[in-house]
Amino acid sequence: MPAGFHSDGSKHATLRDVLDPNVATMQLSGLTLQQRAELVVKRLELQSKIELAMIGAGMIDKARAITEVKNKTKVGRLLIEIEDQMIRNLIERAQKAQSTPGAKSRSRPKR
Repeated sequence: MPAGFHSDGSKHATLRDVLDPNVATMQLSGLTLQQRAELVVKRLELQSKIELAMIGAGMIDKARAITEVKNKTKVGRLLIEIEDQMIRNLIERAQKAQSTPGAKSRSRPKR
């Protein structure tokens, strides 16, 4: 699943690429609206099914979500913001897991 772009902007970068200090990627905050829309469209296309309800917009399925994002409508821009936040959260969680030894495999003892 793409989480950004490689530094030359030629192709999408995975979350692993974005987190790897040896792979040059663009900062999410540095992406243009067009690049952000392209990233979100790619992420939506890779989803098997999408259904969400938005107040004022009604039910949104995968096809409509893609159309709204491509056209950068009000709904599309909101979907872009939602995906931006999702990617930022994924990056933050992955960075915390990398910096905390054993964080990924930590579990509570059974009683």
